[in-house]
Amino acid sequence: MFAMGEHELPREGKASMIELKAYQGLIRNHAQLAAELGVDIDGLSRREREEKLLVAAYEKWGSDMGLHINGQFALALYDADADELFCARDVLGAELFFYYVTSDGKLLYGLDIADLFDQPGYERGVNEEMIQFYLGFSYVPGEDTLFAGVRKLAPGGYLRFGGNGLELGAYWELAFEPDESKTLDDWADEISDAMDAAMRDVVDPDEKLVSFLSGGVDSSYMLAKSRATVGYCASYADQEASEEEDARQTAAYLGRGFEGIEVTPEDFFANLDEFIVAYEQPQADAAGLSLYCAAKKLVGRTDVCFSGEGADEFFAGYKGYQDTARFENKSDPVYFGATQSMRALDEKHYLKHYFSNRDAAAFMRERGRAGRRYDTVSWMLYVDLRSYFEGSILFNSTKIVKGTGLDIRMPMCDLRIFDIARRMPSRFKVDEKQNKIALRRAASRVLPESVAYRKKLGFPVPISGWLADPAYNADIERAFRSEAAAKFFNVREIQALLNMFLGRKTNLWHRLRYRGSKAGLWRRVWSIYVFIRWYELFFMDGKRS
Repeated sequence: MFAMGEHELPREGKASMIELKAYQGLIRNHAQLAAELGVDIDGLSRREREEKLLVAAYEKWGSDMGLHINGQFALALYDADADELFCARDVLGAELFFYYVTSDGKLLYGLDIADLFDQPGYERGVNEEMIQFYLGFSYVPGEDTLFAGVRKLAPGGYLRFGGNGLELGAYWELAFEPDESKTLDDWADEISDAMDAAMRDVVDPDEKLVSFLSGGVDSSYMLAKSRATVGYCASYADQEASEEEDARQTAAYLGRGFEGIEVTPEDFFANLDEFIVAYEQPQADAAGLSLYCAAKKLVGRTDVCFSGEGADEFFAGYKGYQDTARFENKSDPVYFGATQSMRALDEKHYLKHYFSNRDAAAFMRERGRAGRRYDTVSWMLYVDLRSYFEGSILFNSTKIVKGTGLDIRMPMCDLRIFDIARRMPSRFKVDEKQNKIALRRAASRVLPESVAYRKKLGFPVPISGWLADPAYNADIERAFRSEAAAKFFNVREIQALLNMFLGRKTNLWHRLRYRGSKAGLWRRVWSIYVFIRWYELFFMDGKRS
């Protein structure tokens, strides 16, 4: 990892050179780039060849260099000729890049927020306006963060810092361009070829490879197309519905090894603080913490572990995409994305300070504005790709890698596969009866139809029962009465919420308020608790560096 740093305004007398100051990523088309740029990469390690290619790419293409890179990256390059810092992030947002401008005009930057903490001029504080966004979505959407003044580059975005100060721009914009000339089998052919190429380029030949395997079509297809030797399925002992047996059968059909990974409630709560510190911003997706626990159990057992992110967001895999009729015939609809855990009405009750000028509905309406020119399914995909996919799905994977040390790679997050998705008409993605239509057709060529057309189960965490168990919720009881809680929340309201969830006696007002909504109470309890622990860890308990 390169050292992070600060960058001041230009000074005279710099030598002519380009220096890579910070980088995290994986370039998939390195052979193609080397040929195109005339760069000799023979005998170099992956890190060495990527550093060399990135410098050469910037020399040739400048701020458009990202258009030529298939892969994930976040980087900072110093151009001594121009005395200018150039920073960029990949088009999907698989890697993270953060920056902060000090009160005296210096630019601080890093691949993690923690890279900023000890730099001169950084002042740690809470961006209170973003608390309501976090509570509403279960993650922090957009380019702002919960740390005051700290922002992240947008996917496909860049910044320059030099004599003209800070300049933000985009070298890429998300656009759907449906091609009506192809048949379903044509699209399946394209997916199959792109998957073969992605699997070839995402790992080096000498890397030991395994894969997460849920039993659903995405991970099953990925395993079938890969050379991974073992499929690992995460599950819970007290889970009512599990995909473990389906996953075991798929692995057997493909002639691969199989192993279940049990995530216990003890694992879940014991790893919470470590998870929060690794993630740096609160993340209330319980499945993210479960996957973190599962990933820790694979550390040291493999070089690389595949994960199937991307298929749902590229090819319309969520149930909501099949319910698009509810968004039709509305003059100004709001789609909140694939996840929404709390309504604005709830946030106003719970928070001491609610910022009506930072309304979540207005935020999501703006996120999706450019996508309104597309059909409804494409518009929904547009919104999810610009919010939930980058802010939660990819964020999860990136932080799991950094937090656990397990090298997780996402073959389906390949620009060749994404390009197919953005050109594919919606009718080949989803209809009233089926989702991921073309992807399933491609998968059916290497998997039994019972697997290729299996309904999505997801990775539901039995967290509601865990949170209700006195063996695990003692710290939640403490947190809801804590100094941190009193700083940001109306303690009486969140205590009533907790009492309702735990089935305790409450007043008539709260019984009426939560009538019929008990199933969703755990999400609110968990979101608030995770935020409180985040604040305690980063601002009270020794201020994690």
